[in-house]
Amino acid sequence: MTGDEATPRQRARPAVLRRLSAAEAAVGGLLLALIFVLTLLQAAQRYLPGGGWVWTGELAQFGLVWLTFAMAGHLAARDGHVTLKVVDTVAGPRVLRLVGIFANLTVAVVCLNLAYEAYALVTDGSQQTSPALDMPLGWLYVIPLAGLLLTTVRSVVAVFLPEPETDDGPAVHAPAVHGAAPDAGPAEHEEP
Repeated sequence: MTGDEATPRQRARPAVLRRLSAAEAAVGGLLLALIFVLTLLQAAQRYLPGGGWVWTGELAQFGLVWLTFAMAGHLAARDGHVTLKVVDTVAGPRVLRLVGIFANLTVAVVCLNLAYEAYALVTDGSQQTSPALDMPLGWLYVIPLAGLLLTTVRSVVAVFLPEPETDDGPAVHAPAVHGAAPDAGPAEHEEP
């Protein structure tokens, strides 16, 4: 499959949502790499002469907070967030659909309220700064604000497009084993 071809499920989603997923995954990957590098720097500082860089630990902690909020919308779109699937075992498809709508609308309302509070913290105008980086604390809440707004959008989209997003790319099938069909289980061998 080339990059231009899309499966029917992928075509059902607007291209902007697919690009948004790719951007969210890229931001999440960059933040994870940032945390990794900063943690390695902290460990390396223990063996280097001179004082340590306190800002590396503070930025790594901020990065973990940012990663959590930056990936919330991506996970919500893929049905990858923490859920209890108790209803799935006892309810029919219509009830499951109604529960899904209710859950997504609840998540949207909660995230919208949290986004409002994050916006208030961003625009607070407080002169308070972080101890090591001397970064204005309003800046700390910019990524959570964006993540909460994206999670709100993803939850509303999930009401109308209930199928979770999937990874792009062709399906990979295991090769046939001893003449068995690709989707069949492992071939049984008879002992003489």
